[in-house]
Amino acid sequence: MSIQINLGQWKSVFAVPSSVVDQHIKIASESQLKVLLYLLRHSDENNSAEQIGDTLRLSAEEVQNAVDFWIERDLLTQQNDGLAPASALQSAVTTTQPVVAEEVSKKARTTISRAQRPDPMFVSKLLQENAILAELLDEIQRILNKPLSPGDTATIVMLYDSFGLPCEVILMLLTYLEEIGSANMRAIERYGIQWADKGIKTVDEAGQETARMKASREAWGRVSTLLGIRNVGNPTKAQMENADRWLNTWQFSDEMITEAYERCVNTKGTYNISYINAILKRWYEKGIKSLDTLQKEESAKQRKPKSKPKSGKGSVFSVEGASFDVKKYEHTSLFDD
Repeated sequence: MSIQINLGQWKSVFAVPSSVVDQHIKIASESQLKVLLYLLRHSDENNSAEQIGDTLRLSAEEVQNAVDFWIERDLLTQQNDGLAPASALQSAVTTTQPVVAEEVSKKARTTISRAQRPDPMFVSKLLQENAILAELLDEIQRILNKPLSPGDTATIVMLYDSFGLPCEVILMLLTYLEEIGSANMRAIERYGIQWADKGIKTVDEAGQETARMKASREAWGRVSTLLGIRNVGNPTKAQMENADRWLNTWQFSDEMITEAYERCVNTKGTYNISYINAILKRWYEKGIKSLDTLQKEESAKQRKPKSKPKSGKGSVFSVEGASFDVKKYEHTSLFDD
């Protein structure tokens, strides 16, 4: 009797980084795993958030949340023409250069090594030696209203020991997350790593960052109400950053944001936050801050006469770079030299 391997569907496979299972599967949501698997399977294609959402039956917000989640963990990169797995998947944990969106990667930033969670023996020894850290864990359990698992404890120790976040900064982060209703270990890890990347190491710096995050969140709440957008879960990073820019940096009024939204829908047929941002950016650069100014600008542009072609003695026109004098041509005989 001969025994053969039944390859079947195994004839067509694709690679999944070990770190997905070893580190992230416990905290990744169903939609985040779906988006990553889809992108790994279609790594040789240009993938857009809209296409992924249609295929997986996810909202644009859910897709963007998943993309942000994996970008922060160095497994995806976002470029102008789409989304794709990061080029060095096997080094997603130990790489010293995080893979980020193309626009953000051009900015100077602090680089943090992506450390693994410490082992139980190290955690136990550190907690015996550091009473303040042990008190922090007790306070976290009180706020979350549940005991911390060994994995949860290792996450907090990783933020403290590997990423260098002081106990008081971690506590301030957790307090902010509790205020917005997102006090969970996944959010603590995500924002904790972001804060470490930004070099937030003092209470004053943490206070400034939480104030900025609150302003961005409140700005998106106001914008989403204006545009009649219902969020699925928490707003995405892009939504909060754009809303914060429109209201707090560019200081546009509600009516101007609504006008940009309506023009976007009339032109694109759907809501597109990047297109709305482009409209508002153009108005901001021109100093247009009110509908009255906008209407005057556009009326003046419509009344501006179109430039006429230069004319000599005859009627001159050009075709593909050649110029012709019509009157001169009419008085020219076929038999003239």
